[in-house]
Amino acid sequence: MATSDLLHELQKDTFRADAELEKKLCAVVLNQLEDPSGDISNLAVSCLGYLARKVADARAEDLVRQLCDKVAGSGPASGGSSAASKARDAQREIAAIGLKALIKELQAGGQVVGHGPGSGNLAASASAIIVGRMLEGLTTHKDDSEIVGHVLDILTELIQRFGGLLAADHCRIRDALLGALGEGRLVMRKKALQGLAALSVFLNDDALAGVVGHLLAALQAPGVRADTARTYVQAVGQISRAVGYRFGRYLGTAVPLAVQHCDRAAEGDDELREHCLQALEGFVLRCPHDTRPHMEAVLAAALRYLRYDPNFAADDDEGGGDEDMEGASEEEDADGDDGDEYSDDEDMSWKVRRAAARILSALVARYPDSLPALYRAALGELVGRFEREREEGVKADVFAALGELLAQVGATTGRYPQGDPASPLSLLSADVPSIVKASARQLRDKSAKTRVGVFGGVLRQLVAVAAPAVAGQVEALVPGVLAALNDKSGNTALKIEALSFLRLTIAATPPAVFQTHTKQLASAVFVCVNERYYKVAAEALRVCEALVGVLRPDASAPVPPDQAPLVQPLYAAVMARLSATDQDQEVKECAIAAIAAAAARLGDCLKAELPGVLRVLLDRLRNEITRLTAVKALTALAASPLVPGELLGAAGPEGGGGVVAELTSFLRKANRLLRQASLVALEALASRHPAAFEGPLLSQCVEEAAALVTDADVALAALALRLLMALMAMPGPAGAAAAAAVADKARGPALALVRSPLLQGGGLEVLQAFFAALASAPGAPGGGSDGLLAALLEAGRSGEATSKQSQHSVARCVAALATASPAKVPPTVELLLKNAGAKDPGAQLLALLCLGEIGGRTDLSGLPAVAAAATAVLSAPGASEEVRGAASHALGGVTRGNLRHFLPGLVAQIGAAAGQPKQQYLLLQALNDVISTLASPSGAAQAAELGPDMADQVLALLLGAVEAEEECRNVVAECAGRLALLHAGKVLPALLERTTADSANMRAVVVSAVKFAVVDRPHPVDGELGPCLQRFLLLAGDEDRHVRRAAVVALSGCAHAKPGLVVGFLPALLPLVYAQTVVREDMIRTVDLGPFKHKIDDGLELRKAAFECLDILADSCRYRLEPGPFLAALESGLGDHADVKMPCHATLSKLAATDPGAVLAASERLVPPLERTLTTRLKSDAVKQEIDRHEDMLRSCLRCVDALAHVPGADNNGAFQGFLRKVVLGTPGLKDKYAAIQRERAEAEGDAMDTA
Repeated sequence: MATSDLLHELQKDTFRADAELEKKLCAVVLNQLEDPSGDISNLAVSCLGYLARKVADARAEDLVRQLCDKVAGSGPASGGSSAASKARDAQREIAAIGLKALIKELQAGGQVVGHGPGSGNLAASASAIIVGRMLEGLTTHKDDSEIVGHVLDILTELIQRFGGLLAADHCRIRDALLGALGEGRLVMRKKALQGLAALSVFLNDDALAGVVGHLLAALQAPGVRADTARTYVQAVGQISRAVGYRFGRYLGTAVPLAVQHCDRAAEGDDELREHCLQALEGFVLRCPHDTRPHMEAVLAAALRYLRYDPNFAADDDEGGGDEDMEGASEEEDADGDDGDEYSDDEDMSWKVRRAAARILSALVARYPDSLPALYRAALGELVGRFEREREEGVKADVFAALGELLAQVGATTGRYPQGDPASPLSLLSADVPSIVKASARQLRDKSAKTRVGVFGGVLRQLVAVAAPAVAGQVEALVPGVLAALNDKSGNTALKIEALSFLRLTIAATPPAVFQTHTKQLASAVFVCVNERYYKVAAEALRVCEALVGVLRPDASAPVPPDQAPLVQPLYAAVMARLSATDQDQEVKECAIAAIAAAAARLGDCLKAELPGVLRVLLDRLRNEITRLTAVKALTALAASPLVPGELLGAAGPEGGGGVVAELTSFLRKANRLLRQASLVALEALASRHPAAFEGPLLSQCVEEAAALVTDADVALAALALRLLMALMAMPGPAGAAAAAAVADKARGPALALVRSPLLQGGGLEVLQAFFAALASAPGAPGGGSDGLLAALLEAGRSGEATSKQSQHSVARCVAALATASPAKVPPTVELLLKNAGAKDPGAQLLALLCLGEIGGRTDLSGLPAVAAAATAVLSAPGASEEVRGAASHALGGVTRGNLRHFLPGLVAQIGAAAGQPKQQYLLLQALNDVISTLASPSGAAQAAELGPDMADQVLALLLGAVEAEEECRNVVAECAGRLALLHAGKVLPALLERTTADSANMRAVVVSAVKFAVVDRPHPVDGELGPCLQRFLLLAGDEDRHVRRAAVVALSGCAHAKPGLVVGFLPALLPLVYAQTVVREDMIRTVDLGPFKHKIDDGLELRKAAFECLDILADSCRYRLEPGPFLAALESGLGDHADVKMPCHATLSKLAATDPGAVLAASERLVPPLERTLTTRLKSDAVKQEIDRHEDMLRSCLRCVDALAHVPGADNNGAFQGFLRKVVLGTPGLKDKYAAIQRERAEAEGDAMDTA
C-alpha cells in the first residue's frame, strides 16, 4: 500500500524532495524491487521512471548505476537449483525490467529529466553509464546466457531510443554485438540481431560498411556452417530493412549471396531459405532503385520457391477440370487419413512459399513500369498456386500478391495506348477465364478464410480492373457466391465479402449477365437483408439496390416476365428494414437508398405501395439522422416518370407543406451537404412535377434559393441557379410567376455574383445559362433581354468589377445573351462597336472582351467592322495595355468563329509586325487563342479547318519569330506545342531538327514547345513524341542557362501530365537536373550602383525550376529516384535562397512521409540548414514586406520540422532531437509557432478522418 501511495505522490507535478529525502526514496525503491511480492516489485518498477524525473541528475545517475549492477554486476552467476539462486535470478530479471522502464522514461520525458544543474544532459550521461556497464557485463558473464540475454535486451532498448547519443561507443557496441552473433543459443543470436539492426541506423557509412562487410565476408567463406549462414543472412536482411537506401551499395554482393545460399541450403533447411527470401524482399522494399539491376534474379528465385513443396508431388496434369476436383474432394472426405499425409506438423516449407509470394507482391508494388514482364512471369504461377497450395496462410499471401498485381494493372492502364495488345490490361483480359476458373474452385473450399481471401483479394480487384472480361465468366462464380450467402457457420466476414463482390459485379456488368441467376441470388440476398449483424444487412440492402437495375434494365420498357415475380419480394424485404425503428444508422441509410431505387425504377409495379413509401420517406426526411439520405431518395423519385407527381406534391399526413416545404426549409440549414442535396431535389421536382410548386411555396422557394446566389460558396450558388432555371422553365402560368419572382429576388444577386473574381468554371457556365433563360422567360421580366444586357454591361463597368476575371465573366454572360437568338447578334455587336470606339477605357475594354466572346460563338464574317475595330485598337498609339490585350482577345475570338475567312489575315498581320515587338506579341496571343481552342477537346469539331497547308504557314511564321522578345518567344513556344497536337507529323520533326540550332533562343523555344504538346489525356501525339522526347529533354545539359531552364520546366510538365513518357529516360536526365540545383559562383554577378554594390544571382530561377521538377518527379516517379542524390540536392536547397528553401521544405515534408528511412538516415545533414533558417535574424530596419516574408519562411521551415518529427525513429535521433530541443522548443517565439503548426496538422488530420 505504501509503494502505491508513493507512486501516486511521484505522479504529482507538485512533488519535490530535498537531497536527504531523495537518497532515502532511491534506496527504498531499489529495495522494493527485491520484494518477494510481485505486486510490490511491479509498483517499484513504475516508481523508477517518475522518481528519475524528480531527483537531481547525480542521484538519478547513481540510481542507474545501481540498477546496472543488479543486472550485470560482478555477483554470482545465474542458474542453479537452490532457492538463493532462483531468488537472485528473479531479482536480476526485475532489475532488468526496471532499467528498461527507466530508459523509456528518459525518452518520454523529452530527454530532459531531473531538476538539478545540467538536467538536459541526463539522457546522455545515463546512456553512457548503461552502455559501459552492459558491455562490461557482456564480457564478464559471457558464459551466462541469462545475464547475456538481459544485457542484449537492455542494449537494444537503449540503442532504439538513444542511439544517436552513443556515437562514441558505436564501435564498441558493434563489436560486442557481432561477437554475440556467434552465441550458440538461437535466442541469444536473435537478440544480438535486433540490437545490430537498431544500431545500424545510427552508424556512419564507414562503420556500417564494417558491419555489412563482416557479414558478407562470413557468408562468402567456403564451408560456412548452416547455423552461421542462417544467422548472418537474417542479420543482412534486418540491417537492410533498418538502413533503407544506404544498403544499396552492397546489393551487388548481397543479392547473389542470398540467392546462392537459398539454392544451396541443405534438404530440410527451410529456415535458411526463408531468411534468404525475406532478405530479398527487404532489398526490394527498402532499396528499389539499387535492386532494379537484380530484378530478374530476384523474380526467378521468387517464382522458383513459390513452387517449393518437397513433401508434395503435384500431379503433372493440372487441368483435370471440375469433375476431377469434385472427385478429389469426395475422396479426401472418405479417407481422412490421406489428408493427414499432407499436413505434417514438422513441414516448414510453407514458410518458404509464403516468403516467395511476398517477394512477388513487393516486386509488383515497387516496379510498376516493368509490369508487363512481371505480369507474364508471375500470373500463371500465382493462379496455379491456388489449387496446389495446402496452407491457408500461404494462400492468403498468394491472393494478396495476385490482388496487388491486378491493382497495378488498373493503376497503370493510362500509361499504355488503348487497345495495345502488349499492355497489362490486354494480357489480363485474355487470362480472366483461367483466373475465374481457379477462383471458382477455391470458393468451394471448406475454409472460410480461403473464400474470404478469394472474394476480397482477387475477385473484387478483378471486377474493378477488367469488368467486361469478367461479365462472360459470371456463371462459373454464382455457385460459390450462393454457397457463401447461405453459409450456416455464422462467419459474417464471408457474407460481407460475397455481398460486396456481388454488388460490384452487378454494377460493372450488363444487366443481362445476372438475369438468368436473379431467382437464386435474390432469395439468398433477401435472407441476408434480415441478418441481425448490421454490416451484413447493410451490404445486402446495397445489393438489393443494384438488383433493381437487373430486374428492369430499361426504364422505358416493361419489367421482363421472368423478373416480375421478384419485385414484390424485393420490396417486402427492403420495406421491412425501412419501417423498423430500432436499426443501425448504416442500415437505415441503405434501406432508404434501396427503396428509392426500387420505387423510381419499378414504380408502375408498386402503384399500391408508393403512398406508403412516400409516407415513410417523409418521416425519415423529418429525422435529422436520416434527413440527407432521404433527400437523395426523393431526388431519385422526383426524376422518375413512374412516380405520380401528385404523390410528391401532396401535403404530409400531419398537414404542412409536404416534400417541397420540407426541402425548402433545408436551404436555411448550416449543413452544406444537406443544402446541396435539397437544391438538386427541388430542381428535379420542378422539372418533373411543376404542380408541387403552388401558391406561396413558389415564392418561398425562389427567395431561399436566391439567398444562396453569392460568391461565399460558388458551387452552391450554381446549384441554386439551376433550380431557379428549372422553376422558370415550368409550363404555363407557374413558369411566368416563377420568372417574375426570380427577376425580383435573384437578378440582383446574380449580377453581383458575375462581378466576383471567384467565379469561374462550372459556376460561370451555369450563370451564363441563367441569364439566357431569364432573358427569354415569358413576360420579359426585368426589362427582358435588352434590360438584362444593359444591366450586365453596367455591372462590367462598375468599380466592383475591377478584376480581369470578373470582366471576362461579364463578357461571357453578354455573349450568352447575344447568341441565344441569331436575331440578337447584329444589334448587340453594333452597340458594342460603339462602346469599343468610346473614350472611356473601361467601356472600351469590356466591349472588346464581349466582341471576342461573341465572335468565338458565332460567325462574324458578315460584320467585318468587328475585326477592323480590334485591329485598329491594337495599332492605336494611345491605347492602354489592358485595352490592347482585350483587342487581341477580340481578334482571336473572331478568328475562331470562321478560320478560313480570318486566319490568313491574322497570319499576315503577324508577319508584318516583325519589327514591332508589342504589336507582334498581341497578335501572337490572338493566334495562340485560336490554336489552343482547336487543340482542346471542345474545339475538336473545328480542328480539321486548320489544314496542312495553313499549318505549314503557321509553323514557318512561328519559327521565324523565335528571335523576338522573351514574351513573344513564350507565346511562340505555346503555339508550336499546341500546333503539334493538331499536326504532329509536321511539327515534331521540324522542332527536333532545331534542337541543335546555333541560336540559344531557338533551342529554348523548341524544348518549351514540347511541354505544351504533352497533355493530361490520351492523345495520338504521344506515340510520335515518345521516341524523340529524350532528345528534347537532354537540352537540360545545354551550355545556355535559358535553354537548361526551359528543358527542366519541360521535364516537369511531362512528368506531371504523362510520367510514363519520361520514366525510361530518368537515368540520363536526373544527373542533369541535379546539376542545376547547385549554387554556381560563375552565375552570380555584382552590379555597381554607386553608393553600394548589389549581387544578382542569374542561376536562381534555374534552381527554382530544378527543385520544382524534383518535387514533381518525387510524386510521379518516386521509385525511380535514388534517395542519396535526391537528398543531397535537397540539402543544398535547404541552405539556398528563400525562394528555393520553401519548395524544398515542402518536398522534404512529403519525402518524410513516403520514404522515412532515407530521411532519417540523412537527418544529420539536413538539420544544420534547417537550424540556420530558424536562427536567422532580420535587420533592425527591415520593412513590413521583409518581415512577412521572414514569417512565412519560419512557418514553412517549422512545418518541415513537424513532418520530420513524425518520422518513425526520429525520437531516437540525437542530432534531430538536440536541434528540436535547443532551437525549436528552446526559443519562445519558435516554440509558440511550432505549437500552432502542430495544432493545424492535428485539425487537418481530424478533418480528413471525418471526411473519410
